[in-house]
Amino acid sequence: MNTKKKVLLSTLTALILGLTGCQSSITVSPDNKQSVVVPKSPSKVVVMNYGALDTLDALGKGSIVTGTPLSVLPSYLEQYKSADITDTGNMKEPNIEAIEKAKPQLIIIDGRQASRTEVLNKIAPVINLSVDAKDYLESTKHHINILGNITGTEEKASNLIQSIEAKITSGRAIAEASDKKAIVAIHNDGKMILINASSSAALIHDVLKVKRAAPFALQPTNSVGKPKPIFIDNSYISKVKPDIIYVVDRSKAIGQSAMSGDFFDSKVLAKSQTKVVYLTPDLWYLSGGGAESLDLQIDEVIDALK
Repeated sequence: MNTKKKVLLSTLTALILGLTGCQSSITVSPDNKQSVVVPKSPSKVVVMNYGALDTLDALGKGSIVTGTPLSVLPSYLEQYKSADITDTGNMKEPNIEAIEKAKPQLIIIDGRQASRTEVLNKIAPVINLSVDAKDYLESTKHHINILGNITGTEEKASNLIQSIEAKITSGRAIAEASDKKAIVAIHNDGKMILINASSSAALIHDVLKVKRAAPFALQPTNSVGKPKPIFIDNSYISKVKPDIIYVVDRSKAIGQSAMSGDFFDSKVLAKSQTKVVYLTPDLWYLSGGGAESLDLQIDEVIDALK
């Protein structure tokens, strides 16, 4: 082969490699506002967001996860407690050094780590897949599609969404046929508080159409416009008489003292005909907004109506 042909071949090879490199990235818009350039089909991903972790699992891409917070890993994701997975700190305080050592090509976070975005961006591209409580279902579907696009599993993502939509349709039919009204409350350190505008309430009331026992606009505000907590106790139950109290036990989810079994007076519950439904704490407080978590959450909500 003469010198000119060798040069031409080298040039063509470089062009091909350059084009391949250009095709190795994808632009995504997690919040439908800001765009982020991320690698296409990454092989190493740190996932600080359990909803994103369970979606990757459902897409058959769990093998690309190189790091995630392990100290409070939800029970339905226990398979990721592995020597191959780096513990990347707790959900509010990412272990930056551990994340660096994991050498991720992509980092997926949620609102708990949003304040560390700038630092994490120095390690790898960051996408925030926080669920929008004002549009819970569309937000979750959007995130599933994003992860499908990133991992090259678009068809599987589409199938997951179709399955979720069918399950929601079925669940809504049960909720709308039921005359039961519910509230959603969170237990934290011995106190029970109404979470009327949370992502949990959005899923239960807005997505699944479980009737509200407490109007959405009921939440009072203080002098600076911030919502005042509404404490759920025996007096509240006697007054509102919800058919169901869906309880998210934050304390138990983070390894602290769980809600006492006699938190509510059994006589008050009986008189008000109120049933307390204890939602799986780590599923509801630490996770949610993922393909697998949403499927499990729908079951827990609808089963209480049957």
